[in-house]
Amino acid sequence: MRFHPDLTGTGPLVTDLATDIAAMGDDVTVITSMPHYGLKHIPEEYRGRPLVWEEHLGVRVCRTFVYVPPNPRGFHRSINYLSYNFMSIVAGRLSNRPDVILCVNPPITVGFSGWLLRLAHRAPMVFNVQDVWPDCLEIIGQVRSRVLLHIFRRLETFIYRVSSRVTVLSEGMKRNLLSKQVPEHKVTVIPNWADVDFIRPCPRENSFRKAHNLEGKFLVLFAGNLGFISMLENVLDAAEMLKDDPRILFLIVGEGNAKPALLAKAEQLRLENLRFLTTQSKSTLPEMLGAVDLSLVTLNHRLGQLNVPSKTYSIMAGARPVLASVPEDSEIARLVRVADCGVVIPPEDASAMARAVREFSVRPERLQVLGENGRQYVCEHFARKDMVRRYHALLHDVATSAAEGRS
Repeated sequence: MRFHPDLTGTGPLVTDLATDIAAMGDDVTVITSMPHYGLKHIPEEYRGRPLVWEEHLGVRVCRTFVYVPPNPRGFHRSINYLSYNFMSIVAGRLSNRPDVILCVNPPITVGFSGWLLRLAHRAPMVFNVQDVWPDCLEIIGQVRSRVLLHIFRRLETFIYRVSSRVTVLSEGMKRNLLSKQVPEHKVTVIPNWADVDFIRPCPRENSFRKAHNLEGKFLVLFAGNLGFISMLENVLDAAEMLKDDPRILFLIVGEGNAKPALLAKAEQLRLENLRFLTTQSKSTLPEMLGAVDLSLVTLNHRLGQLNVPSKTYSIMAGARPVLASVPEDSEIARLVRVADCGVVIPPEDASAMARAVREFSVRPERLQVLGENGRQYVCEHFARKDMVRRYHALLHDVATSAAEGRS
């Protein structure tokens, strides 16, 4: 499970949730790995130590040793997951007895660790589904072995059965679980959120643009995990189609498994209108989101309801429009249409993306209206404080029910 200082994936989500619940007066312990995302080695201050106990904004944090893979795919990635799973069980047994255990997926294997700790501590478990495994892995081709997929599906079924409650991000995810015979009373929809007090609209020409020499450009941003699920090759293809327009610049910010191949392709295509930046610090996020003219959300065409990129809410909080290259029936497509905060184009369609970017680049007044619509909608429906309160109420309800059942 990711936690501060991880700035991508579930890191910001878990950090917000843990620190906010701790601020409400509850004792919160997070078991996470040593910081290593996007790194080749565990940082020096953690190296050679199996467990490190820390405190972060009122949260007790136990960081465990984890194998850092030289190649974050296949066998090496599996060892990375298994090393954390084993060490998280050790850390969980050394921790105080919890009233409730929350496991955040992916990877789905954390549910097995949570189940063992559930047995050891006689505490209920809530399983939080950020991505539906193994469906997503099969769709994007990360797991092709039928045997391994069968094992993952059996594990998925088992974890849903032993969890007291399962939380999902959307109604589409809920329908997926119900189709797998998960009882409806177990499944609760709680979307991810944006910190609308932290991410506020800011001037387009700001210090982020100045620091990276981006002044005067129509800036198109993709920021987040550069994974295979995001189909970013199409962004590079769209950039190539727009090389004739010197006003337009694509900016890709983040780290991930797909980045080496993207860098190689950008060099091969000689894309002078596309730049890469490493993951930026949280403090720069409002100005980064505000500096752009248009932000991208991209998904594999088969994912549909199985993935809900939470960065969409942050884009909306920054009052910038969304260009969503996503399936027509996806939760993100529905959100963009209902909020009237951007445009939906077919997924994996570089030509459609290039056309939309070119059209937006000459309609600044439309960009402003869509951005304002998005800001208003996310403040009303996906504010951090409101979503955290729903988690807080759910966890207390599960813990209270379990305590009454034992008495």
